[in-house]
Amino acid sequence: MAVTRKQDDGSNKKEQGKKESGQKRNTGKNSALNKDSKDSKNILRQKTNQTGAIKKDIALVKDKRDVARKEAKKDYPAKKEKVNYIENAQKFIKGAYGELKKVHWPGRREIIIYTGVVVVTVLFVGVLLWLFDSFLSTVLGFIIKR
Repeated sequence: MAVTRKQDDGSNKKEQGKKESGQKRNTGKNSALNKDSKDSKNILRQKTNQTGAIKKDIALVKDKRDVARKEAKKDYPAKKEKVNYIENAQKFIKGAYGELKKVHWPGRREIIIYTGVVVVTVLFVGVLLWLFDSFLSTVLGFIIKR
């Protein structure tokens, strides 16, 4: 702990000599202000050092607790809860029913139109495949004959 001139009773001459040899002597009007500001800076440094040490200690204690908890969990295997299949099935059916309520169901006219589009598309793709198949089979037929 730093000893100021007001607190010093003369018994700490060695410490005071070491302290004063490392610092410049302040003279004049600002010497008291500089001394107070340096003392306040030293106090702030000490407080921050103490809080840093406290935080480190708290972190170490938390780490020890976490390790102890992990070890305790390893000793006792978790018990498996019994699965109630009937309740799970009921939840699934209720959820599916709720989702079906949200669906936009097409009317009769829309169903006829969509069915017509699907039939025409299937016929078009079928004819296209038939044409490609016919063309490739004739080309391969000429290649094989030669």
